[in-house]
Amino acid sequence: MKRPFAAAVALLLSGGLLTAAQRTHRAAPAVKESPVTVGRSATLRITVASDTVGIFAYLSEAEKLAMWFPDQAIIEARLGGIYHFRFKDEEGVWSGVVTDFIRGNTLGYTWLPPGETVETSVHFKLSPQGGQTLVELNQSGFQSSADQEKAVTAWTFYLENLKSVIEEGSDLRQARRKATRKPVRKRG
Repeated sequence: MKRPFAAAVALLLSGGLLTAAQRTHRAAPAVKESPVTVGRSATLRITVASDTVGIFAYLSEAEKLAMWFPDQAIIEARLGGIYHFRFKDEEGVWSGVVTDFIRGNTLGYTWLPPGETVETSVHFKLSPQGGQTLVELNQSGFQSSADQEKAVTAWTFYLENLKSVIEEGSDLRQARRKATRKPVRKRG
C-alpha cells in the first residue's frame, strides 16, 4: 500500500490532478538567466631536479623563458609588471599583466592569446621537495572544456620542455616543430 503523500506525488507527476484544459493552457515558467557563471580550471604538476630559485629564473627572466616557452619574451618580473610573448609558429603577441609575484616562489599573470576573447589566469607555485622542486601550474577562467583541453595539451608540452631544458639542456620545441610541419610539395 502506498503512502498518501507518495500516491499524491505520483498522481501529480502523471498529470492526474490537472484537467486536460489546465494542462494545455498553462504556460511554461520563464527560464530566468542565472547570474552564476561556471569557470573551469586546470592544475598541472611536474617535479624538476633543481632548486626553486633556479626554476623561478626560468619563469621570470626573458632570456631563460625563451629557452623553453615563448621564442621571444619581454617581462617585468614584479607585481603589476607587463609581459609580451611571441611564438615562431603563431601569429600575434601574447601580452598581459603580472598579478602575483613572490620571488623564488610564486608567479601569476593574465593570459589572453591573440584573437581570443576570454582572458584566463595563469599561476605558477614552486615547492621544494628535497633536492627537487614541485612546479604547480594552475590556469583558471576557461569558459569551455574545449579551451581547457587545448590549454592542458599545450602546458603539458611546455612543462615537459621546462624539465628537459633544466635537467638535460635539451629544447624539445625543434623536434615538435619538425613533427608538425606539413610536407612541402615540389612543383613539377
